[in-house]
Amino acid sequence: MAYMMMLVAEDVEQINAVLKAWEDIHVDDIVFMESTCFHREARDRPHIPMRFMFERLAQGQRQCSVTLFGVVRDEAMVQQCIVQAETVVGEFDIAENAMLVAWPLPIIRGFPRQDLGRGELEG
Repeated sequence: MAYMMMLVAEDVEQINAVLKAWEDIHVDDIVFMESTCFHREARDRPHIPMRFMFERLAQGQRQCSVTLFGVVRDEAMVQQCIVQAETVVGEFDIAENAMLVAWPLPIIRGFPRQDLGRGELEG
């Protein structure tokens, strides 16, 4: 079964190195976006975000992390991506500047179509 991976890294300088490490194991269809560490910027005031709504960020907030998303063919590839990323960011279990999560994708429609196996694409 294919997996979605999400890596959030606060050190944006490390992102290119992670992407290169993943490219070395043929994981290169990665989408990334700049993200904000809102929990660190707004400790003075409570904030209750609307679910599924992209909010306009208030003045003074800035990008402090990058979030990568990628689909890989199976859990074994997720484990390889973890090993490769940890060579750059350090061990995730003790890292304070990055985290990686992954979850199974029982249905995939559309791209990516590379090397995920026909069964998963049929949904």
